[in-house]
Amino acid sequence: MHFKITITISWLLLIPIQTKTQNWSTFGGGNHRTGFSKITGPKSFSNLIWSVNSTNQTTLGNAVYSFGDHFVTSRITFSPYRGVIECRSLSDGQLKWTSPLITFSSILYCVGFTKDAVYVNDYSNGEIYALHPSNGLIKWKAKITSTTFGAYPGCVFACNGDPILAGKSEESRFTVRLDKNTGELIWSNNTVIAITPNAALAATSDKVYRITGGITIPIVLTAIDIHTGKNLYSSSPLLGDGDQENPLTLGKDGVIYFLRDGGKLYAMQDNGNGFSEKWTFIPQSINGVALAGNISIGPDNDIYFFDTDRLVKLNHINGELVGATQTLSFSQPSVSIGADSSVYINDGKGQFYIYSLDLQEQKSKLTAPGNVYCNPSLNKEGIFIITQAGNKISAFQDIHKIPPVADFRASKLQIRVGEPVDFFDQSSYQANNWYWTFSGADNAISNDQNPMQVKYNEVGIYPVSLRVTNDFGMDSITKECLIEVLPATQVNNQINEKLWRIFPNPVDHQISVYNVDNYFGQTIIISDLHGKIFSRSVINQNPWKFNIGFLPNGIYLISTYGMKPVRFFKTTE
Repeated sequence: MHFKITITISWLLLIPIQTKTQNWSTFGGGNHRTGFSKITGPKSFSNLIWSVNSTNQTTLGNAVYSFGDHFVTSRITFSPYRGVIECRSLSDGQLKWTSPLITFSSILYCVGFTKDAVYVNDYSNGEIYALHPSNGLIKWKAKITSTTFGAYPGCVFACNGDPILAGKSEESRFTVRLDKNTGELIWSNNTVIAITPNAALAATSDKVYRITGGITIPIVLTAIDIHTGKNLYSSSPLLGDGDQENPLTLGKDGVIYFLRDGGKLYAMQDNGNGFSEKWTFIPQSINGVALAGNISIGPDNDIYFFDTDRLVKLNHINGELVGATQTLSFSQPSVSIGADSSVYINDGKGQFYIYSLDLQEQKSKLTAPGNVYCNPSLNKEGIFIITQAGNKISAFQDIHKIPPVADFRASKLQIRVGEPVDFFDQSSYQANNWYWTFSGADNAISNDQNPMQVKYNEVGIYPVSLRVTNDFGMDSITKECLIEVLPATQVNNQINEKLWRIFPNPVDHQISVYNVDNYFGQTIIISDLHGKIFSRSVINQNPWKFNIGFLPNGIYLISTYGMKPVRFFKTTE
């Protein structure tokens, strides 16, 4: 029997992930958890656009995550402790779906919402699920479990959308990356970590940052390779409690901000091969209160964080205090900042506030009982969703005549060579001109609002860009690692995946491909995801071996003709 075999090995390019879109994929907006959005929200809480009563009551208001025209939130009750997920329309609040019944004791918390899935943690047993965004049905259940306090503050994502979250401490999986399509474990990091919820977890396109250590082990800031899960380097020991439940926020130019539990607020500089202390700030009261250290970054890059009984503004260059609200009362508060510089505060004790950027003017206030975990999220068209205890969910919006905010979705994210994919504009603020760029596609440029039948004829993973304009200005967005193009399927030329084995994985310098039927004489191509070919060779032994030591460390794909690619990791110990 004769088969043509093509193996593609490719590097995921290190391009920054968008952090200021209109979508609220995790707590704090995106991977950097800055709380800063391109969206201009309401200037006051006077313009209520809709209010609905959910049949699924909730004891506390929970986090809001959004993608495009929809949002999800958890509905949690105590006595007994139970929880379900609701997905609703942003425009009118109408229910789209409720999560399926998994067990009668499930406590389902949303931990993320992307183009691929709604990610869910069952707090009753640590199980992780991906739900289909269109109907809420289970897409996959991960084989591993997670120590994740799902209410707060969600997971982060790799460039291609793989979720990264806390592993199970009892299994020595402290940070894990899962395959977005299957839930399979891609890597786990067994670095000892003081306490494992997702709070102290943020990411760039190439690194995951965590506070690691333990009760008897020095607490440090650690950079982890997002592609392999390997530790890269750590900071000097940090003062504070023996755990860390306060979150990390990533600023510009490699600065990481975090409030140490029971310690100071740190600004740490990532120098590429280590950390240096840029500055520290001593709060009014140093205590170990968990989940009180939420941070947001303003348009001027200054830092906003909760200092005991006030929100303060710090100069991002030197950490000096430059502004503060009047005395307020907080319990696990959160903050975000809109494109017009409005500062949105959830005090966690029943009130929402809108402040000026200098924190001197309180512009609006709203009472929302039980609002403990409801993050201030700024969603498509500036819609601001508030959940609270009981049945009520409300939305607020002002009508703005401002430049658009670009966004879009695709009909498919994984296709075969030659298979068409459609794209749909979902930008905010009435764009009236569109310019699309489809790198690697046959029809690489389009001015249609919703381009149809875009085709790719080369295996790879490709970015898509959209620039939109209206009478007030323009905006653009590039979604990296978006469209994955697999080899074309041919009915009479299928290769059984079980006939092939790739080892070792991870691999240092030499990869081996074993096939049970000894298909000698077939060509193997090594290339990147954009079609650049590094080598062609012919199978002349079983297993076939090839030296990949010249490739950079990272995640690669091996795909044989007519079958789905298989991931492996190139890493140098």
